[in-house]
Amino acid sequence: MRSDLWFAGTRVVVHVLGAQSDGRVGVWESREPRGTALPLHVHTREDEQVIVLEGAVSFYVGELVHDLGAGSTLALPRGVPHAHLVTSPAARVLTIAMPGGFEQLFVDLGVPARPGTTPPPLDRAVLAQAARRLGVEIVGPPPTLDAP
Repeated sequence: MRSDLWFAGTRVVVHVLGAQSDGRVGVWESREPRGTALPLHVHTREDEQVIVLEGAVSFYVGELVHDLGAGSTLALPRGVPHAHLVTSPAARVLTIAMPGGFEQLFVDLGVPARPGTTPPPLDRAVLAQAARRLGVEIVGPPPTLDAP
């Protein structure tokens, strides 16, 4: 299964759904332009491992900031608030979630990314509600490029 989707201004390719791995893992890749930021959020069900494939991304994990470049990896444990911000012109990030299931958010709220299409806007309230159903709580705003 491979879904190529627009989701919240980014291109997301879902490589593995939890349903395909007996619930063990979900895997997705995101292609994000500079300034793309995830709000500060907490996963209650899964741990994540991120691998920056291209570009540079700052990850805010608990009280720490990790500035990662291509080839870098970082563990995002469940229960710890985290967010990220793309600081290079573009970035490509692979995320592995264990157990799987959260990637269903992209399938449920994303729209097919066809040639010549652009990302449609996503209602943040709808996103927060869908994330909550999957055990993720948004606890703060996303980081910004102009933040210290």
